Amino acid sequence: MVEFSVSLPVLLLIIAGILEFSRLGSALLLVNFGAREGARVAALGADDTAIIEQVKQATLFLDDAKLVVDIDPEVERTSSHEVSVTVKYPVDINIPIINKITGTPKWVTGNLTMRVE
Repeated sequence: MVEFSVSLPVLLLIIAGILEFSRLGSALLLVNFGAREGARVAALGADDTAIIEQVKQATLFLDDAKLVVDIDPEVERTSSHEVSVTVKYPVDINIPIINKITGTPKWVTGNLTMRVE
């Protein structure tokens, strides 16, 4: 019983760390997918509004109000030039001990560049 009470906080901290870093990984995958979908639409010649809407649809499980989408270049995307879409999202760390180690919010970023057709 004594050994269990000593090892339980460490075990709970490890489990909480796994959960928090899984949330970070999930947000990173969604942000990368959103950047890929936004760049694909941008490469086909869509305007900024359509690109941002496609990114929001691709990152469905993230809060749209916190999502930051940067498109470069902002104007005159001509054929055979490159367009870059960067998506950023802040992930709040909820566990206090892990929060002090990593800081909060932890920003995850996805970036993709494609040639305009």
